[in-house]
Amino acid sequence: MKQIYLLLSFFLLLGSGSAFGQTYILNEDFSSASETTPPTGWANTTINGVATDKWRFDNLGNRNLPYPFTGKFAIFDSDNYSQEDGAENVVLESKFFDASISNNTLLTFDHFFSGGKKGKGTLEVYNGSSWSTIATFTDSTALPENKLYNLSSKVGGVTNAKIRFRWQGDASYFWAIDNIRIYSPLSRDGGMVKLNSPEMPFNAGSQAIKVTLANFGIDALKKTTLKWTVNGVAQPSKNWTGSLAIGATEENIALGNFTFQQGKQYQFKIWQENPNGQPDLNALNDTLYATLYSSLSGVYTIGGVSPD
Repeated sequence: MKQIYLLLSFFLLLGSGSAFGQTYILNEDFSSASETTPPTGWANTTINGVATDKWRFDNLGNRNLPYPFTGKFAIFDSDNYSQEDGAENVVLESKFFDASISNNTLLTFDHFFSGGKKGKGTLEVYNGSSWSTIATFTDSTALPENKLYNLSSKVGGVTNAKIRFRWQGDASYFWAIDNIRIYSPLSRDGGMVKLNSPEMPFNAGSQAIKVTLANFGIDALKKTTLKWTVNGVAQPSKNWTGSLAIGATEENIALGNFTFQQGKQYQFKIWQENPNGQPDLNALNDTLYATLYSSLSGVYTIGGVSPD
């Protein structure tokens, strides 16, 4: 009887835990993709340009991208493998997904955009009958960024929705994307999406630490606690108050200042906890990590016995 009771308790706990889990409509990390072949149901289409210039999933240009870019990810490396230097318009399009399961639909993904020479990235959504533009990217990111968009008004009730990522440029650097998630949000879910400041390169000395907070939940986010460590050492926390609707963000929240020594590397961990004074229902998006170091200054000699 004791063994049966323990097994029953285990399955009850398992069932109650899944009731509070995130309901994912689309969850893609490109682990099943290869070279220019996207995951099943996705399309990699050249609208303009050389037919072989497509989104890739093997990082042929060996771009060194920090966490959370791990394993395979999608990248259009215009500067690296566009052989003809012709104008490119290439689309990475998702499979169909059913967004009718909830009145609220959020999209998140990680991206790194290396801008310049008129390179442009566009995020578009299909509502079952037509495409519309959600966001356009032209500015470079110093570090990977997590993006959050509320698609509820676009795909609410739609059973055959899609998203797509469009690259346009001409040997114009690159755009990398990973960890795409479309989901029905939980009621209470805050998270960190970006380190706004400092942005490398920056000088040694005191620098303001600023971040972007997001509301990934249905309920308006009214308060939360922001915490951070540097090389494992706790820094003063900040009690944030405000009002963020579902899918909304607040940028450049000042956590405090930190003094950087020249030539030293610093590991930052920044997170939020207890949104609206209660436990967060989804811890996966609570924390961001960054490795920072100040720029060099002075006179440096590079070369052998007769350097220039």
